[in-house]
Amino acid sequence: KEIYAAQMATVYSLAKLAESRDNDMEFHLERIGLVSELLAVQLRANPKYTHLINDTFISNVYHASPLHDIGKVAIPDAILCKPGRLDVDEMSIMKTHSAISAETMQVAQQRYGHNEFINMGIDIARSHHEKWDGSGYPDGLVGEGIPLSARIVAVADVYDALRSKRCYKESFYRTESKEIIEQGAGKHFDPEIVKAFLDCEEHIETIYKKMMEV
Repeated sequence: KEIYAAQMATVYSLAKLAESRDNDMEFHLERIGLVSELLAVQLRANPKYTHLINDTFISNVYHASPLHDIGKVAIPDAILCKPGRLDVDEMSIMKTHSAISAETMQVAQQRYGHNEFINMGIDIARSHHEKWDGSGYPDGLVGEGIPLSARIVAVADVYDALRSKRCYKESFYRTESKEIIEQGAGKHFDPEIVKAFLDCEEHIETIYKKMMEV
């Protein structure tokens, strides 16, 4: 247990190091982990996903989700921290962060190929910007072709981006953010995960209130 705890602490520290380049993302990793975990727990009650989600899956999605953006360490500050909309070329560079994140973890996968945590971390990092309708990146995956863990983190990540103030935008209110997630069902997000989000949205709001009080 001590070795596992030390490993998770090291992983989390690396994720926090990547996050530190963006001053607008305080507690982002904490919220992503907690919301992703809550969505997985809620989704397990859905017969469609019961056979896919067990305690190990829930633990892994909680611990692996903070790794989703570690590839942003390779993105220049002029793009990562730009106080405005990115142009086409800048966006193309920004989009490389998901593949970079996955490739970083694939080095560990070569040595520990059967480790479920590492494999899930790669799935989340590479595919959390994929969209249900196939319009996402980097691979244009469609529907259930997107790893389940990445589909879960996609909802948590977008919701947190909406609720957070960034260098290029103000934060959105709870109601507006909830509506945007709901409208994204079947387009951006897995409809079943959006349903899980709506079913536990009150609990998600509790997480946000606690983080705001810290």
